[in-house]
Amino acid sequence: MNPIAVLPSRVLMPPILGFLLLLCASAHPAIGQQTQSQPNAPAQLKPVLIHQSELDALAAKLTAKGQDGQALRNDMQTRLGFSDADYAPVRTASQQLASELQPVEAQLNALQGSAWNPSQVQALIAQREADINNVVYNLSIELSAQNKAEIRFFRRR
Repeated sequence: MNPIAVLPSRVLMPPILGFLLLLCASAHPAIGQQTQSQPNAPAQLKPVLIHQSELDALAAKLTAKGQDGQALRNDMQTRLGFSDADYAPVRTASQQLASELQPVEAQLNALQGSAWNPSQVQALIAQREADINNVVYNLSIELSAQNKAEIRFFRRR
């Protein structure tokens, strides 16, 4: 019996997608490389936005189970020391990101159980990255210069 066949699909999917993302990055050497000495604002905002989106999803799961997910949802805002008004663009962008990524993630998950085409997976991963980058870019326009500086400082700690 093949030991991999017994593992649940949610255990196998992240390593497979990670490998495919690495494969795409190696085929495109410019991905992820910084040409500037100081990272730009969108590059600093991307991990914060993705993390907030993950926190929102986990908080929603807790709320669905009848538990309080508010502390988890507010974790990043609290650590940054932002007011509700200052953090509102991040929350809005996080919700937008989740809604834009949902169909792409569903397509990637659907490919898992079938005979998938590597070029199809690469196209979906590229679409996912484009969606993320678009939302991050729009967020970088909406945030004040002071808040972007706070996020840069926070990310360096």
